Amino acid sequence: MTKIFYMIRKEFLQIFRTREMVAILFIMPVIQMVVLGFAVTNEVKHITLIIADRDNSRLSREIVAAFSNTDRFDITGRETDVREIGLDIHRWKAQAALIIPNHFGRDFRRGLRPDIQMIVDGLDGNAAGVSVGYAGGILREWAEAQARQTPRLAMVKQNTPQLELIERLWYNLDLRSAQYMVPGIIVVLLTIISMLLSALSLVKEREVGTLEQLMVTPLSRFELLMGKLAPFLILAFIEFFVVLGAAQVIFPITMKGSYALLSLEAFLYLFTTIGLGVMISTIAKSQQQALFLSWFFMLFLLMMSGLFIPIANMPQFLQDLTLLNPMRYFMAIIRDVFQKGSGWQYLFTDTWRMTLLGTLIFAVSVLRFRKRVS
Repeated sequence: MTKIFYMIRKEFLQIFRTREMVAILFIMPVIQMVVLGFAVTNEVKHITLIIADRDNSRLSREIVAAFSNTDRFDITGRETDVREIGLDIHRWKAQAALIIPNHFGRDFRRGLRPDIQMIVDGLDGNAAGVSVGYAGGILREWAEAQARQTPRLAMVKQNTPQLELIERLWYNLDLRSAQYMVPGIIVVLLTIISMLLSALSLVKEREVGTLEQLMVTPLSRFELLMGKLAPFLILAFIEFFVVLGAAQVIFPITMKGSYALLSLEAFLYLFTTIGLGVMISTIAKSQQQALFLSWFFMLFLLMMSGLFIPIANMPQFLQDLTLLNPMRYFMAIIRDVFQKGSGWQYLFTDTWRMTLLGTLIFAVSVLRFRKRVS
């Protein structure tokens, strides 16, 4: 243990000797978390909308006002010609159009349920579906307000058979995108730092020729590897809490679960990412190759983790492939602990799979490293 301690101390001195390394470890992840936290979102806002109010009655103007008083839509123009509406959407001047027909106000007061047409650019399917949902919600709230204000309309509504849907949201009551995305971004940053720096550190020792010098010391290969990797494990663990704390200060998000449980899960996950870094160092012959291979692995880990695309929406063969992705498990774990406050019993399946996969990766990486330096 004494030999490993001195090796760890030597690595810490080497890391903190350069300001650039300190910035990469602690400052850059916070900056990236802030930028990505605001940029990566599944919310759809400021949808450009054209209004075609052919009725121009008091009720139709109230509908226009309802769409104006929200950040979901930005009214960019008013048209009455359907052909012009189509051209505006084709020219990217608007993403959607709302057409209020003639005699809308009169028909609505008579309880005839007049139709309102919504034309949406379907090029972005997700934005189109969300736009229709937003518009339906605004119109539904307006109709309910009219029914409360007009007794005859309220009676018509009561006499009309209908199925009422009662909605109740759990965990993320305000539907804040940051509450869901920021924990995932923390996982991405933790993976990049631990995997990349551990890989570059070992490759750099080989490039400058100091790895061979270390091999002729009384250190065993196991002591050498532990001494090289332990500092990055410790620093990545500290960085995890720095970014986690900064995220809760900068973004309106709250931690629902146990910090102790999340710390244990993060510690287990770091063995996997550092193991990947060791494996990359046994393949790459230069730091440039190590950097390229790290981003190659990172691309697979990221796209198959469920951060952007739900795993359930992927084809079955890709869903099966994600079982080999350790980031998938930690992504689910941190979101469960962060948002739901889940306990150990709910995380057991993901935890043992992540631990098993991490153990295999770390063991294979260490064996490859021993053969490479032999």
